[in-house]
Amino acid sequence: MAVAQTGCGDAGQVRIAPTDDLDAVRALGVANGLDEGERDDRGLVAAWAARTADGTMVGAIALEGSAGLHVVNWMAVDPAFRGRGLATRLLAALEDEARRRGVRRLWATARAPGFFLANGFAPVDEGPEAAYLLGDCPECPQYGRGCTPRAVTKELHGGQGSVTKDEGAT
Repeated sequence: MAVAQTGCGDAGQVRIAPTDDLDAVRALGVANGLDEGERDDRGLVAAWAARTADGTMVGAIALEGSAGLHVVNWMAVDPAFRGRGLATRLLAALEDEARRRGVRRLWATARAPGFFLANGFAPVDEGPEAAYLLGDCPECPQYGRGCTPRAVTKELHGGQGSVTKDEGAT
């Protein structure tokens, strides 16, 4: 699992470390606008939390194996802590662990596509992966009204092994 990262600045000291508290990860995501939907944790590979010195979770991210894809999920940062690099640090922790596990490609349903594109992801406009990642989004009442998600992907370099889309995710 990735080594914990600590950062300072006007956000105070925030530590990023692996977490098993999926209920808190999910609660933070839902509180920040993510759709809880019908999810289970069977495909969970790993999760990380960004916590302040007093233990308050202010950011989270999870790596899931779903439909043969390695998916970035439950990425959320408390609004009071945004713009301070926490999301980038969370994504870096996830990518480091994914590489360690031999993952060659990440996928995401990006509600904030600009962030993902700035971090090396590319849009996936069509195909079975895009259809899977976007799922029922176009039928959602939020779609196009403050929520216009994009399917995105990123090839990881420097991974161990040669896990393919079909081999590595559960």
